[in-house]
Order: sequence, then C-alpha cells, then structure tokens
Amino acid sequence: MGSRLWTWLLFVPVIGLWWASLSQPALKAPAGGSFQYSGLNCLLLGWIGAFGKPLWVLPWSANVLYWMSLVSSVFRRQSGRNVLIWSLAAIPLALLAIANRTIEMNEGGDKTAVVPGLGFYLWLGSMVSLAAAVLVRRTF
Repeated sequence: MGSRLWTWLLFVPVIGLWWASLSQPALKAPAGGSFQYSGLNCLLLGWIGAFGKPLWVLPWSANVLYWMSLVSSVFRRQSGRNVLIWSLAAIPLALLAIANRTIEMNEGGDKTAVVPGLGFYLWLGSMVSLAAAVLVRRTF
C-alpha cells in the first residue's frame, strides 16, 4: 500500500472525529437541562481562559497540540519523536475539561452546573485516536 494512501487511511477518521465533536454538546447541564455549549462554542471561547480561566485555556490548548501533531504527521515522511509527544500531551490537557463543573451562562456572571456531553467524548476520542495513529505510523 502506498505511503500517502496509508497516511490518509490512518488520519481521515481522526479528523472526522474532531469535526463531528464541533456540532455536538461538549458541556451541558446535568439531567437534561436546557443549557449546552457545543464543541464549536468551546473552541471559539476557550482561548479566553488565557485571561484568568486556566480550566478553559488548558483544555483548549490541547487543540493546538492536536493540530501541530496532525499536520506534522500527515505532511512529513517520518514522524519525529516530538510529534508523538505532542499527541500524547494533548490527552491529559483535554481531560482537564472535566474539571469544569460550572460555567458562566451570560455576561452577568450567572453560572450553571455542567457535565461533559457527547461532543467532549468525540473530541477526546479524536485525541486518543491521533496518538494511536501517530504511533502506528511511526512503527510501520
């Protein structure tokens, strides 16, 4: 099997999981409440954590490591050790999102309790599958 085809077979599902996570609720109110943040909301707003919300910016930074690792893996002939380290480091950063137990609902500072939703688990799955794909590509 050609090297390019093998690369795409490994990484297309990884990208698909990440894109699917954007449309699903990543953080939602427990017990079927009406509040929810989609994965896209979290992606667009997570960087704001750099201004004093580390439990927002640390999980958001997992996306940076994810994309650095993915792009390096897809477009280089040989994935270096750094690429594997980046993809593995993204997983614990992504898991820090579970520590977000409450989140602001509006600019008035009203808060609501949140739990991880399907979008979070798809996003985490994309992080884990990327690390596995990078490891498989390095091995073969």
